[in-house]
Amino acid sequence: MTWIKTISEAEATGELAQAYGSIRLQNGSVSNISEAASLNPRVMLALAELRSALRGPHCALGKLRQEMIAVLTSALHRCTY
Repeated sequence: MTWIKTISEAEATGELAQAYGSIRLQNGSVSNISEAASLNPRVMLALAELRSALRGPHCALGKLRQEMIAVLTSALHRCTY
C-alpha cells in the first residue's frame, strides 16, 4: 500500500479507469507502483510502457535473469514486494 494519495482501481473513472484497464490487460494485475501514479493517468501509462520496454520478452537478459535482478534489488532495498 502506498503512503501517498492514490485513486484505487475501484474508484477510477474516465481516463484513469482506461489506464488501469490497459495495465491490467497487459500485466494481468495492477501493481502498487502503477497505483502510485494514479493521480496522473498519462504518467501511469508511461511508467507501464517503460517497464514493458525494460522487461519485455525482447530483453536480452531473458526472464530468469530479469527476475533474479528484481529479487536481488528488492532484497537490497529491504522491499517485500
